[in-house]
Amino acid sequence: METTHLPITYITDCRDDNTQGRLEARVATYFPGSNIVFIGVNSNLESGSADMEAAINLVDIIDAYDGHPGIILANVAPRHGKAKQWPNGTPFGWVKVGNIDIFSTVDGYVLSLVQRLTKKKLTVKVYDIPSVVPHMELDKKTQERIIKTQFRSLDYLPRLAAALMAGKELPYENFRGIPEMPKAICWVDSFGNLKTNMLPEDVGFKVGKKAVIRVSKNKQFRLACYARLKDIPDNEIGFVVGSSGMGDNRFLEIMLQGKPANVVLGVNGPTTVEVVPDKTK
Repeated sequence: METTHLPITYITDCRDDNTQGRLEARVATYFPGSNIVFIGVNSNLESGSADMEAAINLVDIIDAYDGHPGIILANVAPRHGKAKQWPNGTPFGWVKVGNIDIFSTVDGYVLSLVQRLTKKKLTVKVYDIPSVVPHMELDKKTQERIIKTQFRSLDYLPRLAAALMAGKELPYENFRGIPEMPKAICWVDSFGNLKTNMLPEDVGFKVGKKAVIRVSKNKQFRLACYARLKDIPDNEIGFVVGSSGMGDNRFLEIMLQGKPANVVLGVNGPTTVEVVPDKTK
């Protein structure tokens, strides 16, 4: 398969300038002629929610490819907490969604929203590093470095994607354990809008109606539903069906007319959301 000119997007929590430059250079080396887009997601270790932000970005990039072939690399791989179950961070896997080839870490929620919106259980081919690198035609020293590296998104993932896209057969195991992501605010955009992973039906969205949500278990908001941002009165806050999502499935956003919603509501990053029955009806 000809892959040298396919668009490639790299979504990762390794996002400083040095890392971005190295990742883009490595991908460009293995996919010459491809246009490469880099998306850095929040790597706040305290919240541990970079995978939520990566998940909604992954969905948005699939949608942006508009049905055309493309490649997405996604890496969120903490080594603390529950990630200790893996020898050196979560494994990487390969799954095809329509014309898009996705190479991603498999632990956490990175693939959860894709699974929800495609409405089918994803089967991901997982490529264990120590089992795979001996089959990648690399010298022994390079193999040893890849197996031990802490920078797998540079040393391993681009090589894995290039080998598989070139048709190379590598050993894998099937993985079907992608979890369901809880309702959440997934990230804050540059305008301060709060992008959620909730579809309109999740809150009973209807223009003119109000919905109540509890954020991070200790903040509760009663928000009116509006058709578009322009319909929200000045200094008022509400739910709008936003631009993020795939096809006809678009996620809700919380917007404040004329001001950043995140500052006023005190929500500055990914956090879980609970829909609460509105007892004021």
